[in-house]
Amino acid sequence: MKKINVYLINGFLGSGKTTTLLKCMEYFKGKNKKYAIILNELGETNIEKHLFKDESLYELLNGCVCCSIKEDLRTTLDELAETLHKENIEVVLLEGTGVANPSEIMETFNEKQYREVFEIAESICLIDSLHFTEYTSVFSSSKEVRQLQKEQIENGTVLVLNKVDQLSRKLAIEKVEKRIRKLNAEAPLLYSNYGNGVTEYLESQQKNSKIKERSISGHHHHHHHHHIKAIKVEQTTAMTKRELRDFLKSNQDKLLRAKGTIKNSDDQSWYHFQYASGLLEWQKVNEYLPNRKGEIILIGERLSEKVTI
Repeated sequence: MKKINVYLINGFLGSGKTTTLLKCMEYFKGKNKKYAIILNELGETNIEKHLFKDESLYELLNGCVCCSIKEDLRTTLDELAETLHKENIEVVLLEGTGVANPSEIMETFNEKQYREVFEIAESICLIDSLHFTEYTSVFSSSKEVRQLQKEQIENGTVLVLNKVDQLSRKLAIEKVEKRIRKLNAEAPLLYSNYGNGVTEYLESQQKNSKIKERSISGHHHHHHHHHIKAIKVEQTTAMTKRELRDFLKSNQDKLLRAKGTIKNSDDQSWYHFQYASGLLEWQKVNEYLPNRKGEIILIGERLSEKVTI
């Protein structure tokens, strides 16, 4: 029986995982390959569910695949194994939370019952080039954040240095690359903006008949990153984009990532937004959302449960 190729998409919070996942989906659609998606979220709500309408989607909420809901991953894989051939699924795309250790995810896939069905084709690690130096510095990050970056990069079979267009100097890119290579000297390193180049890399690997060995054994340090948590804040009144930005920046010292759906007081329309690396992006919601409440998911260290808008 032919094994199902699994593509892990990992990387720290705000590194561009979901954008890359969407491009991988389009790539496999173009190849007429049916895929299933496993989405892992830290919070209790998947704010980005609208991006995966009509897809074969499995959600793992309220935790990280590599720790508190690892058993849920097994349950999902059991469900998938039963329906794979009935639904002609050929590929599984799994996006981690941003605080997941890929080696521990790999361990689950390497368990006998799953090893016979699934095969990890790539462990794609997204790296935020703008903040990588900050996240790996003993002067500006916690020990836990530095450990997460190390784990994710060490276990990448392909590394994607994202947002390079926002690095102003060539020397800055060279400095980041040098530090990355101390953690993983072997994996191909792609320079990217918005995850561009990843699907081209996958295409080149498809054409390469040489089978690459995937090492999923070795050093598996089980660090559980409970200090990073997600908090949901409900929007009680409509707000402008500037007011949203001011609110997020007021929590910037503890905030690593934010996303959500809010009502804009300027035009009374709904918007999905993403906030990472100090940058706010938002997009108008096209579908009608009756009785919708605004929701903001804040992800960070030492966040207070009493945060209000």
